[in-house]
Amino acid sequence: MSKTKKKPNLRLRLVLLYIGSFITCIAPLLVCFIVNWDKYTKTPSDTVKLCIGGMLAVFFLFLKVIGKLKMPRRIVLFGIVFIMAYLLQAILDDLILLSGMALAGEFLDFVCFQRAIRITKENILIGKTADTTTAQVEEVLKKYIGRV
Repeated sequence: MSKTKKKPNLRLRLVLLYIGSFITCIAPLLVCFIVNWDKYTKTPSDTVKLCIGGMLAVFFLFLKVIGKLKMPRRIVLFGIVFIMAYLLQAILDDLILLSGMALAGEFLDFVCFQRAIRITKENILIGKTADTTTAQVEEVLKKYIGRV
């Protein structure tokens, strides 16, 4: 009875690592927001602005996690900063606390996930290269020898 080693599903692992990375980045901020929610949502307009600004922040964080966030031109960057500052006006008093939580999330993400994501991407690339090389060798053998 031969035991074959099951090939790991690297794409699934990469997706799960990205999800874990995203959750790790955002978890400390969510804890702060949950604890201080009553303070941030004193008026209905603060609540609406905070929700819209929060959705934009999560979108940019998601782009950062998947590696698609590039630095835009300065005018676009300052436009984004202005809009985010306006929308998140209610939480600017706690900017030191929240930026510390964001730093903690980024540090945890870096320590726990970024190396594993890089290694998994490299393994996927190695697997693709190996499959391509095997297919090319089989073609050459079929051409010159016949059936493989």
